[in-house]
Amino acid sequence: MNSLKNFLYQRSSLMVLSFLTKHMKSAWTLQDISDACSLSDEESLKVLQDFCEKGIISCRVENDIRKFELKEELLYVQAFRMFEDAVELSALVSTIKERCRKIVLLDKTKDDDGRYDEAVYLFIEMDQDNHRFILDAISKAQFDRTIRPIVLSTHEILQLTIDNPTYIYQLNAGIVLWNR
Repeated sequence: MNSLKNFLYQRSSLMVLSFLTKHMKSAWTLQDISDACSLSDEESLKVLQDFCEKGIISCRVENDIRKFELKEELLYVQAFRMFEDAVELSALVSTIKERCRKIVLLDKTKDDDGRYDEAVYLFIEMDQDNHRFILDAISKAQFDRTIRPIVLSTHEILQLTIDNPTYIYQLNAGIVLWNR
C-alpha cells in the first residue's frame, strides 16, 4: 500500500485522478485527459498505465482508440472524491456558515450500481429566516457539478427526529464541514 500512497501523492497522478473523479463519463481518451490536465501525452500515458496496473482504472480499445474508465467502486477512489468535494466547497461554506448551524457533505451513490451521483449533496441545518440566503449562495457558487442541498430548519429537524430518526441519522452521517 505504501507504493500506492507514494504514487498518488505525485502531482500528475493527483491531477489525473482529480479529473476522472470530477468528470464521470463512460470513458475518456488519452488526448481528453492530457488536454484537461495540461499534461503531455507521455506523462498522462504513464499515469494511466500505472492506474491500470494498480486496478484504479480499466482500459479498453474502441475503433483503434484507447479509452480509460475510472473504477468508482473502489473505496479509496470514493474517499478521494469526497475529500476533493470538501476542499472545493470551502468557499461556499465560508459564505454561508454564519447563517447555518451545521453543514454536512453527504456520501451519495446511485442505488442501482454503487457509482457516485454526478451531483454533490449537502445537508444544511439553519434557522428559518436564512433559507433564501443559503439557496441564493448555493446557486451562485462556482462549482463544476450541481449542488443539491437538503436545507432544513431546526424546527423541521426536531420534527423529523420524532417522525423519521433514520433519515436524520443518514443526513448526519457525512463529512461535517461546519458545526456551530
